[in-house]
Amino acid sequence: MKVDALSRYSARRSQLSSAKSSPGEVLEAAGDFLRRSSRVGTEGVDDALRGLGRPQVEAWLKAQKPQSLQPVLLRAAEEAVEVALDGGDEAEMWRASAMEGLAARDRAASAARALAAWEGLHGALDGEAAQLRERFLTALGTLDSSLRPRARWFIPLNPQRRQERDLLEPAEQDTAWWFSARVDCDDLVATWTGRPQTLTSHLQVCVDCRADMADAAPVDAPPRRHLSADDLWRFDMGLMTEDERSRVDAHTARCGECAQAVLALGEGEDAVEEALDMEEGSVGRAARSSRAPVAQRPSAARHPEQREVLDERRDFRVVLVRERQHVRLLVQPLSGRTVTAAVFLSPGRPSLKPTQGPEGLAFDLTTASSTGARSAHLSVQAGSETLERDFSF
Repeated sequence: MKVDALSRYSARRSQLSSAKSSPGEVLEAAGDFLRRSSRVGTEGVDDALRGLGRPQVEAWLKAQKPQSLQPVLLRAAEEAVEVALDGGDEAEMWRASAMEGLAARDRAASAARALAAWEGLHGALDGEAAQLRERFLTALGTLDSSLRPRARWFIPLNPQRRQERDLLEPAEQDTAWWFSARVDCDDLVATWTGRPQTLTSHLQVCVDCRADMADAAPVDAPPRRHLSADDLWRFDMGLMTEDERSRVDAHTARCGECAQAVLALGEGEDAVEEALDMEEGSVGRAARSSRAPVAQRPSAARHPEQREVLDERRDFRVVLVRERQHVRLLVQPLSGRTVTAAVFLSPGRPSLKPTQGPEGLAFDLTTASSTGARSAHLSVQAGSETLERDFSF
């Protein structure tokens, strides 16, 4: 793989002198060599950069949209997880595609490095061009700040990432987080697909891996004792104390089976109340009096929908919707721009698939909540506007 990587970078040298190469291709190739000078040399780099005129560089800067790398990296994250979960014939396909996503971010880093070298030869950009350069570099920095803390997504690619990292100059390696961050945390993958019997030496000492395992523990832990028939009867009749009802609410928040049982109680009560309303005479009144008053039965109390605005931007709004047994995340467009979004729960789990509805993109978090998940990561893009944030539900 190292030999293949070296050959791949060496083969790009022709782009430095080819008349068919675009300014972007020249900058990316030049930056590749500058960032790997000890391994591939810098022959032809200065001549190629001197051959780029100021108008060419300024036109290239105007066309740059670093925010478009965000969905590329998020897709690479999903594909990297597939490498760990699949492990079959398709794993190599996922691996190659995910590595290409990381390579796209690396090419942007190479272009930025070559741009600095170009200014060293031609003089600093000024005016609008200088503003475009700063916008380009700032957008890359913002992207890195939001995604570098989630480098664990790319751990299944570590063998290939290490080889790419080792080709870089030492000063470049840490900055290139897409190749270097969490690059020695291979053992964490085993905790995604089946917790190891004993912790490896790495998992015992790696602070980041320990934190990831602690975050995943509530998801992986088995549910507590299910509600018994007596528990459900006492809950339904309104005979539980306040503390007991709180424990039932806490349990059903993480146990889908018991949540469905409690939900069925409420649906059953609706049917009983409707039947008793239609029934006349003392029999109906006696049957009604044998149960606790509707207002006193916790399961009969209606839990109105609760909405919490997590974030609001010019082009979209993010709303967390809570009902008794359902949790949804809505990404609502506020302008004519196309809005894309993804929700990631935890390492080893793909992103949730949204549904398009009258209120926008909707992510159903109910199943995740019933398994004990309490937080997720949201990524939204609308035009040039992006949002990266963790949220609790």
